[in-house]
Amino acid sequence: MELDTFIKIGLPISLGLIMLSMGMVLKTKDFHEVAKNPRAFFIGLSAQMLFVPLLALCLLQIFNISPLLSVGLLILSFSPGGTTSNLFSYLAKGDVALSIALTTAASIITPFSIPLLTEIAIKMQLGESGDITIPVALTMKRLFVVTLLPVIIGMSLRFYKSKLADRIQPVLHRLSVILFFAVIFSMIFSQWNKMPEFLGQVGLIVMTMIILAMLAGYYIAKITKLNAQQTRTISIEVGMQNGGMALIVTQSVLNNPTMSIVPVIYGLLMLIPVMIFVKVSQNETSTAI
Repeated sequence: MELDTFIKIGLPISLGLIMLSMGMVLKTKDFHEVAKNPRAFFIGLSAQMLFVPLLALCLLQIFNISPLLSVGLLILSFSPGGTTSNLFSYLAKGDVALSIALTTAASIITPFSIPLLTEIAIKMQLGESGDITIPVALTMKRLFVVTLLPVIIGMSLRFYKSKLADRIQPVLHRLSVILFFAVIFSMIFSQWNKMPEFLGQVGLIVMTMIILAMLAGYYIAKITKLNAQQTRTISIEVGMQNGGMALIVTQSVLNNPTMSIVPVIYGLLMLIPVMIFVKVSQNETSTAI
């Protein structure tokens, strides 16, 4: 199988398996505490869906990158955190139920919001007469099949066959993560000679967006008087974007390698500030104890 074919097939399959795995671990009790105090949920969701795209637009006024890369950055900003954010929220001693609720909400909203916002982004950056257009309805269908439908199937399996879900979910999760990273590394390998150039083009703007988004999430939570666990989770959820979702749009739908540079470089750089934040949070928790 050619590398490009593996990437095109493996990317949606891996993301779909990740979302299926997430659906299998969702339980109604995970959302009871969030339902009792929904303020943190709505604050986090608003910051994810509104603040991060606005931040990306502001950064594009400061950093001089090409229109195609600009579209890639905007598509990334339209894709709030995936299941990886749940893991980091757990490691940072955050509110895991809140993190899962935000990821679930994003999985429901983004199959419909991303195509519409991407269409606007393309017109903003490339003009009305640009050669690149996004098939909005088709993209919605693809994102629904890759993200929302697997979550629904996973939740149904959890509800009707909970023992089976418990048995296969860990294996499925590991398999999906391995496949996803295999796809990412394949993309990096295929463009290895150009990686220094790509880092020079978008590395600074991507890292700036990650750090500012995390700081904004942290201080928005502080200002609105959320507790320490919720604050750590909001910081992670606002700071982390779903690079896999963005790649589905840039690579699988738009078939544009230049736009795909942004989520690939994001995937390489994201772990640096997030792991630092996790370590600081763990130290703070240990000190408090």
